[in-house]
Amino acid sequence: MKIKQLSRQVLVVAGLWLAATSVSANESAMAEELWSENYCEQAVSLAKQRGESPEALNMVSCRLLNYYQPSYWQCVIAAMQADSSMKLDAAREKCLAEY
Repeated sequence: MKIKQLSRQVLVVAGLWLAATSVSANESAMAEELWSENYCEQAVSLAKQRGESPEALNMVSCRLLNYYQPSYWQCVIAAMQADSSMKLDAAREKCLAEY
């Protein structure tokens, strides 16, 4: 009887641990998507400040492109900052090639 009760307790603890691990992984993925979206918006903002056409920038949807890692968008921003004549699409191509 005690073994059965102990087995149930172990199963409950294991289930709680698995649930917590799953929630933590989901939260981590969501946080990365938010960071990615934020960096994407910064890159688009920089491109707007430099006078890139609204038509070209309207094709960039940061909500749809948030599957790129934040480091990708950081690369895009850094490339645009290093070369003031570089357009957003050229910076994205450069960083994708390095990725």
